[in-house]
Formats: sequence, structure tokens, C-alpha cells
Amino acid sequence: MEIKEYLKKQAEYINKKINEFIPSGRPEKLFDAMAYSLTAGGKRIRPVLILEAAKAVGKENIDEIVDIAVASEFIHTYSLIHDDLPAMDDDDLRRGKPTCHRVYGEAIAILAGDGLQSYAFEIISKNKAVSPDKLLKVINLLAHGTGIYGMVGGQAADILHEKENSFNDIQFIHTHKTAKFIQSCCQIGAVLADADEKEEEALKNYGFYIGLAFQIWDDILDEIGDEEKLGKKTKKDREKNKLTYPSIYGLEKSKKIAKDYVEKAINEINILKNPEILQEIAKYIISREV
Repeated sequence: MEIKEYLKKQAEYINKKINEFIPSGRPEKLFDAMAYSLTAGGKRIRPVLILEAAKAVGKENIDEIVDIAVASEFIHTYSLIHDDLPAMDDDDLRRGKPTCHRVYGEAIAILAGDGLQSYAFEIISKNKAVSPDKLLKVINLLAHGTGIYGMVGGQAADILHEKENSFNDIQFIHTHKTAKFIQSCCQIGAVLADADEKEEEALKNYGFYIGLAFQIWDDILDEIGDEEKLGKKTKKDREKNKLTYPSIYGLEKSKKIAKDYVEKAINEINILKNPEILQEIAKYIISREV
């Protein structure tokens, strides 16, 4: 089975599990907004990476950790809701559908994102199959990778930067905005599978490299991608004066940098028991059209 088809199958599995964890309650509009954004689609790369990282070091029963994988998608969805807001990227479409704030209003969209973030950690804390010490490490990794020292910090840097075409600036933004979250997902998979120190370090490094490649490729797609396939119609990043790899290095060199990161990622995990799927995922990242 080709990796694209495999990932599609895995995304369907994750989608089924997400539906089982979607909360309900009052006020209904808040919960509707959360469900609307969670079910809008997507490749579910982060939860897939948690499960595949665990399998790469020998874990067989992934059903007992799928709730933790689902929680990572709750956090990713919260970040997208907030990223689309007028104060951030001001996008009207996400995955071909009106963005959350366009459907439910800005205030409810903000609260829906807040709710998804906090509920993700509630989901993790309720897991009964994983030992408390492991759950604590998972929570720490996820909070670090998505908080002020990770995704949130990177997003702030992206907004605040003065465009100087500096490699240090773009490296900081991409590392924190995207790579840290993806890195944490891979490391979480290692923790949940009782990986040894070398295996966990390999998956941590793998996640870092594919996270950088992922964001660079997103920058490239923003320049050359088909808006209909991308599922959004918005100003190009260069029109928003955003710092991107193509704006500094051009398209061809950016593609080479992304490819080099993928090769580094693949080499990192050669020591694992079952690295093949993760290696194919790394290659897929820089072959995406959307």
C-alpha cells in the first residue's frame, strides 16, 4: 500500500476515534463550534505520528493510547481556529469550508479554541491504560511543544518579527511554530511504547527534522499551490510580509533544504525496530500537493 493511501486509512481511523471524543453540553453553540472545526477534515498527521512512533519501537496495542493521539488533534484544531482569526491570519476558508469565526463569530471561535485545548489535557488525564508517571511526561511534552516554548512562542515571533531576511529569525519561527509540536508527538509515541533512551532520542530528532521540512513545504505550497486544492483563499504569505523560506532563499533552494531535512530524519530512525512507515511519511511530507 502506498503511503498516501496508508495515511488516508489511518486518518479515517483517527476520525472515527475523534467522533467518539467530541464533547457535548451547554451552551450548545460553543460545543457546535468545537465539533464543526474538529470534523472539518485534515490529514491527522500529528495523531498518526504518535501512533506510528509507538509502533516503530515495537508497540502493538495502539487502541490503549489512541485517546492521547486524538488529544493532539484537539490541540492542533484549537491552533487552527485561532490562527484563522482576524487578529492573526484573517482567513475565510479552512480545508474548503468557512472558518470557525466566520460561522460562529469571533468570540465563540476563541472560546472554542480555548475549550479544545483544555479538553485535550482532560482526555489524556483520563487514560487508564498508561501509568501516571508516563502520562505526566506526555502532558509535559505536549504542553512544552505547543505552549510558550513551542507553538505559541513561534506564532508570536511570526507576528512580531521585523523582516530582515535573517536565517536565525526564520529558523526560530519554524522550529517553535511547527517543529516543536511535531517533535513532541514523535517523542510521546516513544514514551508510550517504553522506548529506550537511544530510541526516544532518535524519534525526537526525527520529529524535529520532519517538522522543519513540513513547514518549509507549507511555505512552498503557499507560493505555488492550487488554492482550490489547498482549501483556502487568502493572501500569499509574501503579500502579508511574512518571513518564509522562499522569501529568503527562493523556491529551488527551499526545496533542497526541505529535502535535506527529510534525509536527516530518515537517517535518525534507522536504529528502530520498524522504521519503514515513518521513513515513508518523511518522504511524503515533501511530495504533498496540498
